[in-house]
Amino acid sequence: MRQLIQEVQPVVGLTPGAITGAVTVDTISLANYQHVTIFLQVTKGAGTETGAVALTQDTAVTATAAKALGFDWVWKTADAATTDVPVKTAVTSDTFNMGGVASKNSLFVIEIDSDSLDVDNDFDCLTLTLGTLVTGTASVLYVLSQPRFIDQTTHITAIA
Repeated sequence: MRQLIQEVQPVVGLTPGAITGAVTVDTISLANYQHVTIFLQVTKGAGTETGAVALTQDTAVTATAAKALGFDWVWKTADAATTDVPVKTAVTSDTFNMGGVASKNSLFVIEIDSDSLDVDNDFDCLTLTLGTLVTGTASVLYVLSQPRFIDQTTHITAIA
């Protein structure tokens, strides 16, 4: 029986830390994968700021030709201490806020298929951007799946 790690490529996009200014999370390449699930874990402080979240696409992991990447939904667990059931939530103008519940842990999950990128113009890279969350912390985990080339012994990098 195959295990999850044999089916996906996890990539740490942002190690846990304070979001004291706008943050651009590490860029990943979907050239070798058909899907990515993005896990954004936020611990919001008592402040009222919301911190916008958006996606950009690019032709290289060096992010030299970035443009907005449209998406319609985010799965949101506003208070992970009281529920583990995410709620499918519409985004507005391809962005949403990390607002969550004050002084609580929130989890946001974004699902992106590689064909939603501008592949006709060689856009196969993706970056998550986070707005300021003065009194909070965040971390990001990308989970790439549906590899284009099956190799049961090694993973294909998504960051180089």
